[in-house]
Amino acid sequence: MDLSSLLRKGISIRTQQPGLLEDGPISSSLKALARTVREGTPHPMVRHGDKASLPISLIGAQLASIITQRRVRVIFTDTGGSGVAPWRGWIILDSKYQGDGQINSPAAVAKVAHELTHLLQRQFNQPHYWPSGGLRPAFGRRWIGDSTNYMEVIAYLVGFTVEYDFTAARSLSPDRSAEQHAEDKNTLASLRNHLATLTGPDPHNSCRLVLKLYPENAIYRQNFEVEKNTPDGRIPPGSWHYWLRQMGFSRPAVDHIMVLASRGRAEWIEVDQVT
Repeated sequence: MDLSSLLRKGISIRTQQPGLLEDGPISSSLKALARTVREGTPHPMVRHGDKASLPISLIGAQLASIITQRRVRVIFTDTGGSGVAPWRGWIILDSKYQGDGQINSPAAVAKVAHELTHLLQRQFNQPHYWPSGGLRPAFGRRWIGDSTNYMEVIAYLVGFTVEYDFTAARSLSPDRSAEQHAEDKNTLASLRNHLATLTGPDPHNSCRLVLKLYPENAIYRQNFEVEKNTPDGRIPPGSWHYWLRQMGFSRPAVDHIMVLASRGRAEWIEVDQVT
């Protein structure tokens, strides 16, 4: 973080209470994630004849439902646009994400969803695979805010799916220009490819995608250095869909990720591409 920018923008610490209060620091995101559409509203998940309201993003709506049952402390400060979930019950977002800044694009909604997914992982509180982030002295690891790149894989599965769903919904708007439609189409194809790689049979390759996509992220780089010297790479036994179910997501939500991934092109990433 840039110290001069940090001092200029300052730090705001707020608490999102259980429920869905109007003025909560992430209420805008939670409401967006829970948003539903009815018959007659353009949306890829709404078919002609559907009578019930359906969420724009099933996994996003379920995430919002889980989070609204908890207390979340939110720090807004200058992060250069990134987000962090350093330990249980806390997330850090860039100052520009205050208010409606957190819902001004599908990518913004997805970033908040990504960090909220980390909160669900922190609750497992298993130091090797799912660290809580609290103080835990350990050689070669962060004593505070410890994490793994497999945690990132799961969080990106949720975040990328949320971004896909909201981009797909936006792309059906008659107000989108031809140029914007083309941009949406490229974004959706890229997200499908990412999901195909993240859900692939080799979780080590999935972890390498995280580093390839964000090579300048110091936390991901540090995790990689630790994990390459760990026999299991700090990747827990069980599939990605098993762990999403453990976090409270439904089978239909997991199936939706599988469907999107099946339409993408998985990428194999060599170790030397990320070292």
